[in-house]
Amino acid sequence: MNATIRFVLIFVLAFPLHSNAQRQSFQNHFELEADPIAFILSGYSLHAGYTVSHIRFDLGVFGIKQPDFALENKRFSVFSSGLGVKVDYLLRKNRGAFFGLQSDHATDKIRLKTSEGSESVSGLTLGFRTGYRFMFGSKENQYNGVYLVPWVALIHSFNPSMVISGGHQYKQSQWSVFPTVHLGYRF
Repeated sequence: MNATIRFVLIFVLAFPLHSNAQRQSFQNHFELEADPIAFILSGYSLHAGYTVSHIRFDLGVFGIKQPDFALENKRFSVFSSGLGVKVDYLLRKNRGAFFGLQSDHATDKIRLKTSEGSESVSGLTLGFRTGYRFMFGSKENQYNGVYLVPWVALIHSFNPSMVISGGHQYKQSQWSVFPTVHLGYRF
């Protein structure tokens, strides 16, 4: 069984959902969300979240073709993909402002635009994130339903690489800012 499947199983089993007999004034919630910007930029994004009181856990997969304005050297094309974990503290239960940490294991496929070949480099990142949860469901229903989360992260790459191709070099940044918006559904 590969490590990703084991992690997902541990994540799901470690945070069981409450039955109707165990109802409290605040229930734990399962959420699914995606980053529409990733799809616009020829990528993908799918995240599963689980909220326990003021704490939210997230496990997700992502892929994105980096826009030219975000690249150190515009002669290159970069597709980033990976698996990430996030833990957030919600200042109010369910909705509103939050802050947290994220860690990703990502692979950048780096290609000189005038070349056919590419080079893949992988690494681990750690970031601080903050954002705001706009919940569109009713308070009485604990905001189940559609929600929107704009957020931004300051991300540190532990081992940035340098790729040289066709006499040009591309150096990964040690620090980056990543703003985005997630669209989700809370059960």
